[in-house]
Amino acid sequence: MSGILAIWNDREQAIAKIYERWYVSEHVPERLGVPGFLCARRYEAAQGSPRFFTYYEVASPDVLASPEYLSRLASPSPLTRKVMGGFRNMRRTACSLAYRSPRAALGGCVVAAWVEPPAALDDSRLMQAIAALARDAQVLGVQAWRAVPDPAHAANPEAKLRPDGDSRIEAALVVDCMREQVGYKLQGQVDEALRASISRDAVQGETLLHVGNYRLLGVWSAHEKDL
Repeated sequence: MSGILAIWNDREQAIAKIYERWYVSEHVPERLGVPGFLCARRYEAAQGSPRFFTYYEVASPDVLASPEYLSRLASPSPLTRKVMGGFRNMRRTACSLAYRSPRAALGGCVVAAWVEPPAALDDSRLMQAIAALARDAQVLGVQAWRAVPDPAHAANPEAKLRPDGDSRIEAALVVDCMREQVGYKLQGQVDEALRASISRDAVQGETLLHVGNYRLLGVWSAHEKDL
């Protein structure tokens, strides 16, 4: 079972000059050096907040509890310490990859929608919603993520460097498309699809659901020797 480490965040202007350099030259290579980390994708919001969306695909959610990964979290570099102090509105969640389109393509844009805990998704409704999205010719692929227990969440040393700490999601839909204009058109459909999948028996009151349109910044893959 493949896993996902999903991250949304804003950042302070004070770290703007070093943020991208740190991400590209230090943070992503460090993470992809952990056995079981397969690839990283980074996005920036075409509009709205959180501004940044990053996700790592891992061989299984267990990778996020591995001694190698936990060791990296426990030993942040001086630059990581500096950058993490400028993170804001951080959402970080270990997820299982519950569904991915069998012939999915990487698009230049994704529509990413997430729902907060304690919501839960109804499996049959979720698959119906995914099938409806997949029928749209402008959709290149659909992923569904579900949160899993994360031993690094409560005691993550890096989280303690971030002034706001870390929040979690319960589930997400991520839909690839080619262009931002298409993403804007799809946002309502993706929002409705995730909203319709929420189990009404699992939560009382209003459920917070967020949807954003994100342009691709880059894709990185782990070297074979690290897999």
